Amino acid sequence: MISFNDINIITVLIAGIFLIPILAGMLHPFSSNRIRYSLVSMLNSMVLLLGIILAVYFARLIFSDNSNIFLTSLYKFIPSIRGMLSGQDLWAYIIAILFLLLVIISILQLLTSPLYRYAIFPLSNRISSAVNSMNFIVKRLIGGVWQLPRSVFLVFAFSLLLNFYTSFNNNVFLGEYINNSAAYQLIYKNALHPLLSTSIAKQIPVLFNDSFKKTFERKLRVIEYFNGTTLDEAVKSTPEIDNTARHVVGTENNNKKKAFLLYKWISKNVKYDHNKAKALAVNHLSGVDSGSIVAYNSRKGVCFDYSSLYVSMCRAVGLKVRFVTGLSYSGTAWGDHAWNQVYYPEEKRWINVDTTFGSSGYNYFDNPDFSVDHRYDNIQGEW
Repeated sequence: MISFNDINIITVLIAGIFLIPILAGMLHPFSSNRIRYSLVSMLNSMVLLLGIILAVYFARLIFSDNSNIFLTSLYKFIPSIRGMLSGQDLWAYIIAILFLLLVIISILQLLTSPLYRYAIFPLSNRISSAVNSMNFIVKRLIGGVWQLPRSVFLVFAFSLLLNFYTSFNNNVFLGEYINNSAAYQLIYKNALHPLLSTSIAKQIPVLFNDSFKKTFERKLRVIEYFNGTTLDEAVKSTPEIDNTARHVVGTENNNKKKAFLLYKWISKNVKYDHNKAKALAVNHLSGVDSGSIVAYNSRKGVCFDYSSLYVSMCRAVGLKVRFVTGLSYSGTAWGDHAWNQVYYPEEKRWINVDTTFGSSGYNYFDNPDFSVDHRYDNIQGEW
C-alpha cells in the first residue's frame, strides 16, 4: 500500500494544474463566448509577455550609462527625470518598469484591437456553429481538448517557476524534494532543459540581471563569502603544490601550453564537491575551509577552490594570472561563479580559463564561446 509519505506534493500539484482546466472544459457548455474568451486570453497573454520584455528592455536603456539621442532629448524636455534616476534607486527602477509596462500594453492593445473585431470574433462564431451541430458527448470531449493548450501552458509556467526557485534559492532540501518529483523531471527533461539550454534563452536572464545590476552595481568581493578567508590567503601555496606545478609543466616553454597543462591537471585531478556546495548554501557560506591548499590536499572543492589552486600553480611556473568572479550559466540558470584569466604574452592577451567547468569534460580553456555562459567578469586579483 502506498502511504502519504510516498506521494510527492509537487507531482500532485502538477497533475492538478494539468487536469483542472480540462475537466472544467468538459463540464461547462462549449459556446462561442467560451471560444472567444479563450482566444482573447491567448492574445492578451502574448501582449503581456511582449510588454514585459519591452518594458524591461527600455528600463534597462533608461538606467544605462550609454547616451543616445532619444534620452538626451527627453532629459532636456523633463530635466527632473535625470535627477530622479541618477541614484538608480531600486524603487525608481521598479516604478519605471511598471509605468513602461502600462504604456506599452496600452499601445499594443490599441494596435491589436482590429484582430478582435475582424479575426477572433468571426472565428469563434464559426467554431461554435460547427461544434453545436455535434452530439453531447463529442461536445464535452472537444470542450476538454480545447483547454489542453491552456493546461500545457500552465504546467510549463509552474515548472519554470519551480526551476527558477531551485536554481536561485538556497533551500537545498526543498530543492531536492522538487527534483524528486517524477512529473517535474519529465517536464524538465523534455521541455525545460532543451529550452533553457538554447543560446537565446541564456540571454533572457542576462537581460533581467543586467538591468538590476545597473541599479545596484554589486561590487562585493568574493573573499567575503568564504569564512572570512582573504583572497591572498586563499591563493597561498606550498612547496608540494609548487613542485607539482613544475612537474606538470616539465620542459615546456610556451606560456599558453604551460597554462593549458595546468588547466588539464586541475580539471582532471580535482572533483567538484557537491556536499561542500550544499553546506555553503545552508550555512550561508561560513565555517568551511577554502582555498588552494584545501583543494590540493583534498582533491575536491568548489569554484573558489579551483580558481585559487590555478592561481597558485600558475605563479609557481612564472605565469601571469588573474582571479575573476562573475556569473556563469550551469545549463539551467545563472549563478555566482569564479574562474581565471592567464596572460599569453606571445599574443598580448588574457586567456579565459575555467577549471571548474573543465572538470565536466568540456573545453573551457581559451574557448571562443566562453562568453556565452560567463558574464560580468570582475577581476579580484592579479599576480
